[in-house]
Amino acid sequence: MDITKLQKGADAVLERLINAMRGGREEVHPQSLVCAVGSLAGYACQKDVRVMFMKKNGLSEDKVFTIMTDKQGRKFYFGDLINEPLVNEKYSVWSMIGGAVKQRGGSLPDVNDIFRYISYTVGGENFGRPRACQVGEPMSFYLKQLWLPLAEIASKFAEDGELHILYGIALQKAVFAAGGSMNVTEAARIAMESAVSMSKVDFNALP
Repeated sequence: MDITKLQKGADAVLERLINAMRGGREEVHPQSLVCAVGSLAGYACQKDVRVMFMKKNGLSEDKVFTIMTDKQGRKFYFGDLINEPLVNEKYSVWSMIGGAVKQRGGSLPDVNDIFRYISYTVGGENFGRPRACQVGEPMSFYLKQLWLPLAEIASKFAEDGELHILYGIALQKAVFAAGGSMNVTEAARIAMESAVSMSKVDFNALP
C-alpha cells in the first residue's frame, strides 16, 4: 500500500468535491461536507468488499453479505466483512475520523450508538439523514451524484481494496476542517452515521 499516493488521491477527490459543492459560494456548509464525504467513504467499504471477495474470489452476494430486504423490496447489506474497513482495520473509516477528532482535541461519539441507530432506521423514513443535523441533501443523493464522477479520479490512486482508505483520508480532512466552525464531536458523528448508512445501500437502486 502506497499511503502517500492514497493521500494525494484523497486531496484530489476532496478538491473536486468541494468545488462541486461550493457552486459559486465562498464556503461549503460543514455539515453537508462531512455528510457527503462520509457517504462516499461508507459506500467505498462495500465496494472494496465486493471487489476483494466477489470479483476476485468469485463468491456470491449472499456468501459475502447478510442481506436485508425491506417492504419496498430494497436491499441493505450487513456483515463482518463490511465492518472491517468501517471500524476494525488500522486504516478504517472510524480510525480516520478519530484522527481528526484527536487533532482538534475533541472526544469521539459513541460508535456503538451509531450502529444501533442505523440498524433501527434501515428501511424507514429517517434512514439516510443524520440526527440533529441540517444538511443540503440526504446521504443517498450525495452518493448517487458524486460516486461515479469521483471514482474516475480515485481509481487513479487506489489499488483494489483501497478505496475506503482513500475516502477515509478525505473524510479525516473534512472532519478536521469542519471542526474549525462546529463541534468536532458532532462533525465526527455526522460523518460516521453517513458512512455506516451508505455502506449498506444498493447503489444501483438509489433514487
